[in-house]
Amino acid sequence: MSKSDGRRYRRISLNLPAQITINAVDEHEGRLLNISPGDMALIADTKAVQGDAVIVRIKDLDIIVGTVARTFPDGFAISFILSKKRRMLLTEQLMMLSNQLFSEGLEDRRSTPRHRQSGARTISRLEDGTSLYVRIIDMSVSGASVDSPRRPPIGSEIHIGRRRGIIVRHTPRGFVIVFEAQTDKAQPILRAV
Repeated sequence: MSKSDGRRYRRISLNLPAQITINAVDEHEGRLLNISPGDMALIADTKAVQGDAVIVRIKDLDIIVGTVARTFPDGFAISFILSKKRRMLLTEQLMMLSNQLFSEGLEDRRSTPRHRQSGARTISRLEDGTSLYVRIIDMSVSGASVDSPRRPPIGSEIHIGRRRGIIVRHTPRGFVIVFEAQTDKAQPILRAV
């Protein structure tokens, strides 16, 4: 294997439209040829040169920042400038896109609409009585996704505000909670005398 073929990540072929901005000035339309968690190849009618700063917007993926690593006759390849967390999120998205037959229904299993929160921080209480600061990413009537420095075990009970739920899965940013269903028990009513 030659040095140029020794890629760090495996590329997958995806044919998706891309909006490309080079050096924060020139905007071009192009197409994604292939992508990995570290780099991508694009087909575009542009004269990009090695080292140019590039911002690429790809539908169903993300906005990706990088630099031109090499050029070829009808396009160029870029290397990404991503944090470890963003690279993990991109890897997860690529796995879902490349395994669509197996990932059906995994992308969003909520039965109620979710609402993005403005990064509201709150204290959650774990079943052992300890407290954990979390940032709510989005919330629905049936559950929530939170950003957290710690990931309690899947299946453990957690309280967020007055809602009690169960941790059902971990994410690169934190974890997902499914709230317990509200019971139809009659609640005591405080009456004025």
